[in-house]
Amino acid sequence: MPQISNARALEGIKRGKAARESGELEYIRFREGFRDVERGTVIVGDRVIWGFPHIKRIFTLEAGLKRNMPEGPLYAEEKIDGFNVRVAFIGKKAYAFSRGGFLDLFVTEKAREMGLEGFFHDHPDHVLCGEMIGNTPYTEPAEDFDVRLYVFDIDQGDGAYLPCEEKYRLMRRHGIRGAPVLGKFDSSDAKGLSKLALSLNRGRKEGMVLKSADREAAVKYVTPYSDIEDIRKESGLLFDMPIGFYYQRVLRSSFFISDFALDRDAHAAMLGKAFYEGLIRSIKKAKKGEEIASEFEISIRDPAIWDDIRKHMSREVKVQELWRREEDGRIRIRFRKVYRRTSKTLISYANGKGMTD
Repeated sequence: MPQISNARALEGIKRGKAARESGELEYIRFREGFRDVERGTVIVGDRVIWGFPHIKRIFTLEAGLKRNMPEGPLYAEEKIDGFNVRVAFIGKKAYAFSRGGFLDLFVTEKAREMGLEGFFHDHPDHVLCGEMIGNTPYTEPAEDFDVRLYVFDIDQGDGAYLPCEEKYRLMRRHGIRGAPVLGKFDSSDAKGLSKLALSLNRGRKEGMVLKSADREAAVKYVTPYSDIEDIRKESGLLFDMPIGFYYQRVLRSSFFISDFALDRDAHAAMLGKAFYEGLIRSIKKAKKGEEIASEFEISIRDPAIWDDIRKHMSREVKVQELWRREEDGRIRIRFRKVYRRTSKTLISYANGKGMTD
């Protein structure tokens, strides 16, 4: 992948595709894709941390593999439902960036506590790409652990990813947690991969990412359990979510149910319950004049991280701190995100407002 010239970066800024960011680091962030530069790409001095590209999603397994994956061996990895981050070593310190290219101080602090120095000492130009789950500002709170980072790819520093076997070897050597490997298959083994997909659905997993051995091709395939569960969690936020969020999940689950001849009536009941459960829960709150919100919990050392979280989140939701306490040199904070559009709309309807449609 070509480097980004100063002229290209300045052109991106001039056209509003990139912006200068300041704080703990001074960097340029590509807020949108620009020519051959992926959205979320970051330039720090003469270092480029390439944005992570979106992986194609296939709707039907066998035909999707034939059309999008080369013949030969592939690896199946479990798809983790977290938030996408990249961790790089800059100036002998770990820094983490969000999918959109923002310096994420929360993940940066966590990454510095994960013992990654050995890996970056040996591979200073590499970038760890992964999903973080647990007690984060974006995922459901966990009781039995704080946070976990599941690395699913390693960028060699030029936007190209390590082949699967080499990635697995490096992560084993340095004790880095990876997305669970579900097996090695031939791309023509539709029967074996179908069994795996059904097993993931029965096990209530999100799905799988299928990668060619050289990691030059990849697709993702999710389960109807995951699609319906997403709807259940988010249906009560109807006016704060893009309509495509629901449309895509209904469509994907329909393909899976059709392809594997699953019980349509049972899944129709699950889907209907998922939609109504969340919506009615929010409507009951609206009738009481209560705002629609979700709760999260984090544990941090640096109180400035909480200020940074609120600054970024407040652009889309109202952030309210519920409580905080100090424990073992850390600050534990419980907070909630109030979804303004859904709250305002449902409360107005509950109070009798009409709508012309």
